[in-house]
Amino acid sequence: MSGMNTSQAYRDRAREAGVPEHAIDLALSLVLPQTELSPSNRDGGAPVGRYGGLPSLPEGVEWDNGLDLVATVDCAALPPDGCHLPLPREGHLLFFTDRTDPDCQTSRQVSDSVVYVPAGTPTSERALPEDGSALPVIEPRPLYARVVPSLPTSADDAVLSDPETARLYEEYQLEDHGHRTVEWEDGIILGGYAYSPQDPPIMDSSPEDEKGGWVLLAQAQLDMPEDPGIVACPFWIIQRDELRARNFAAAEMVMWSYH
Repeated sequence: MSGMNTSQAYRDRAREAGVPEHAIDLALSLVLPQTELSPSNRDGGAPVGRYGGLPSLPEGVEWDNGLDLVATVDCAALPPDGCHLPLPREGHLLFFTDRTDPDCQTSRQVSDSVVYVPAGTPTSERALPEDGSALPVIEPRPLYARVVPSLPTSADDAVLSDPETARLYEEYQLEDHGHRTVEWEDGIILGGYAYSPQDPPIMDSSPEDEKGGWVLLAQAQLDMPEDPGIVACPFWIIQRDELRARNFAAAEMVMWSYH
């Protein structure tokens, strides 16, 4: 599934695998839009941000340079239909993570893992400390957006919250008929469902959850410079009410890793 107009392709593949129509309808009812930001502009479109580099922050906003800048996203340039979340429509979102601790497998409150800079706010680019205590910055590259369909995994509460949905999802392996290749390298994904090497980082990501529950804001995959062969998977999560209020200091980062 490479675009939000590919429900027929999913239906055709699922039919070929013997999946009944009611189960196909169930899977398609769970699809959420998701925005992939990657260095590839094969689908056209203007740049919507930058991967890596040094952060540009307002005066008075400190940068914990133990955290690395993963991406800077121009909210005004994002596709308006690219995410089911109430993201800002202007300004910039900066996503930070820790590339030194691949075994951090619990959520932790990091008040500066997501920073929102309102439009028109003066900023200045920060520098790495001269004492060599920080890792080199992630190589900066432009990011381009494409909107893709996102299906939950069988471990997501969007599936597990209903026994019949969970049964059909497992019996017909409904998450496997999309044939989607997630573009992780040098990019970041906004919204949708989590793609995780382990259980999803949040277990209440059902699209029906409108009561201030935790939602997936973004996710990425990164190599760990000091641990060759280990891939870190940072997930940035936030409560929906805090997102509506633009309180990104309330965001948390969950880190999973795999070899």
